[in-house]
Amino acid sequence: MTVEVIAISEPDEMRVFNTFPRVIYRGFFSAPSYPPLKHLSCEFMDPLFSRVTAQPFLAVRNGHPVGRIAASIHKAYPVKKTGFFGYFESLNDQTVTAALVKTATRWLSDNGMSRVIGPVDLTPHERLGLLVEGFTGHHHPGMPYNPPYYANLLTGCGFKNEINLFAYFYNLRRPLPDKLLQVANRAAGRIKNLRLREVNFNDIDNEGKIFSHIHNGSMNNGWGFVPLSASEGSAIWRKLHGACERGMVLIAEINGEPAGICLAIYPIIKQSLPALFSRPSLRLAVLAVLPEHRLKGLEAALILEFIRRARGKGISTIELSQVAENNLMMNHIIKRLGNNQNERTYRVYQAQTDELSSIDY
Repeated sequence: MTVEVIAISEPDEMRVFNTFPRVIYRGFFSAPSYPPLKHLSCEFMDPLFSRVTAQPFLAVRNGHPVGRIAASIHKAYPVKKTGFFGYFESLNDQTVTAALVKTATRWLSDNGMSRVIGPVDLTPHERLGLLVEGFTGHHHPGMPYNPPYYANLLTGCGFKNEINLFAYFYNLRRPLPDKLLQVANRAAGRIKNLRLREVNFNDIDNEGKIFSHIHNGSMNNGWGFVPLSASEGSAIWRKLHGACERGMVLIAEINGEPAGICLAIYPIIKQSLPALFSRPSLRLAVLAVLPEHRLKGLEAALILEFIRRARGKGISTIELSQVAENNLMMNHIIKRLGNNQNERTYRVYQAQTDELSSIDY
C-alpha cells in the first residue's frame, strides 16, 4: 500500500506525532523519554529553540500512522548548509523510512541545506544519536533508545557514519586509582583560590551565563558544537532542574571566576524491579574545563569531588556519556580511571540531501 507523508500543521496531527512511539514500544518494560516538539509553527517558546526552524512529518498508510520524523535547521550551527533529522520512529519497513527520509531531506534542501546529519532532536543539546550497541540493561531517561533494526533502515536509505558516541560505566564500589588521587591532591595545593561549589538553582539566570561561558570556551572544538547564549544556558538549567541532584552539579571557580563544570543527571523515573534498585546509578553528562585551566589537575579535582559525593548518596555506578570517539582527551581520562567499560555505542549518520531526495519507495 502507498505511504503518504504529511507535513504536520494541525494540533490533532501533532498529537498523533507525539503518541506514535507507543506503537513502536508497545510491550517494552521501560518506555524511553520522548520530548515533544514545542510548537506547531516551530517558533518555540523555549529559548533553547529560539534559533531553530523545524518541520515535523508523519507517515500514514491506509489511514494509520506508520512512522515519523522531524527536519530542523539550527541557525547557529557552525557547519554551513547542514540540517538535522530527528524524532525518527518507524515500523520495520524500508518503504516507510525511505518516504520519511526523502520528504524530510527535500524540505531541508528547499531551505538551502546540502547536507543532513542525525538523529538529532532539533539541536545537539537535546537527544542525539541512534543506539547501535548495548540494548540490554537500564537506560537513563532522555538517552536514545530504539529497536535494533533502525540502523539497517537508515543505512538502507544511503546514510553513512558521521561519528560514534560512547557510554562508559564506572563501578564506584572499586578503589579509585592512585594516580587520580595524587593529581587531585596536588591540584588542591597548587591551584590558588580554587572553589568547587554546587549550582544555584535559585539564580538560574546568572548560572546560565556561567554555563554558556564554560560551554562556549571549552567545547568549541568538539564535534556537534553549537554556541549557547546566556538565555539558552538558563533554559538548559530549567529543563534539568527536576533531573539534577543539586549536590551533583559542580562549578569550579578560580579567583572567583568560572573555570569548569561537572554536570550529573540523576534518573527521575524509578523502576520497580529489585535488580534495578540494586544498581543505583547516575549519568555524568558534562565534564568541561576552560583551556587555560587544563592539565593542571582541575579535571581530577572535579572528578574526585563528584565521586565522593556520589558515593555519599549510595550511588554504585556512574554512566559517563555521550563521549565522542574523536574526543581523545576525555576518552583518555576515562580509561585512566580504570574499572570501566564501554557498554553502549550511539551513532550519528550523515548524507548529502541530493542523494536522499532521489530515493525510490
